[in-house]
Amino acid sequence: MKRFLSGLAFAAFSFAAAATAYAATPDVRMYRLDCGYMTLGDKSVMSDEGLYQGQSYDIVMSCYLIKHGDDWLLWDAGLPEKYLAGPITEGSFATGLDRTIVEQLADLGLRADDIKYVAVSHSHFDHSGQVNSFPNATLIIQRGELEAMADTKKAAAHYIDAGLFSSHISGDKLQRVRIIDGDVDLFGDGTLQAIQTPGHTPGSMALLLKLNHAGYYVLSGDQWHFTENHQRQQVPTWNYNHQQTVASGNKLDQLIAGKHATLVIQHEPVDNQKLSKMPGFLD
Repeated sequence: MKRFLSGLAFAAFSFAAAATAYAATPDVRMYRLDCGYMTLGDKSVMSDEGLYQGQSYDIVMSCYLIKHGDDWLLWDAGLPEKYLAGPITEGSFATGLDRTIVEQLADLGLRADDIKYVAVSHSHFDHSGQVNSFPNATLIIQRGELEAMADTKKAAAHYIDAGLFSSHISGDKLQRVRIIDGDVDLFGDGTLQAIQTPGHTPGSMALLLKLNHAGYYVLSGDQWHFTENHQRQQVPTWNYNHQQTVASGNKLDQLIAGKHATLVIQHEPVDNQKLSKMPGFLD
């Protein structure tokens, strides 16, 4: 554990030079990528208070490609490629993937190596499944999530799979990793801000974007999974910490209200259907 955390300190990536390179606020664009789908055969797993018994629900897995000046950042990395054979039934979940992220990037004339940064809201398989497709990108992740990976017992108990990050994390060795602590302005210009939201996992985070024309947007990671889940502030049964989840939800709601931001619940089909289809984008 100590060796792992010591390695984290050496792997921390400084963006100071990148931030000062932008004298003026750069153009920022956001594209929504289709990164899979899932049917929750037992929706009650989304409430540790016993709601949704006998119900099912269809959700989407979404990733977001963000252009910041000349740089490309991928927010979340969807399902692993094994789900291309889907839908695959595992327990009460039926999960599938139609196209890889790399295939969708090609629609924009981009390759995997064009992606400079991959930021993950957390380390669950449906948000980090294709990280290894971007071995030359810098991984942006909260320290709390890496600490949870280092504790193998905690990781197994909360479905945290370090193997999804083998291109960047191998034992004590980290490659191209930027470790962040808390709320961080990623480029120093107010356009992309990581918002720490522990609870779903120890190092969960959301993303606040400031778009030049569309205004503020919040990509909420897995703080909530669908609209009613948000409205009733329900906590999934497998979350790491109930009270932290509730506190993080309140924090995000205050941020959204203060910024008059548009909330995108990443698993909510309705929210994602409101976004432009590729190659369309928000700016």
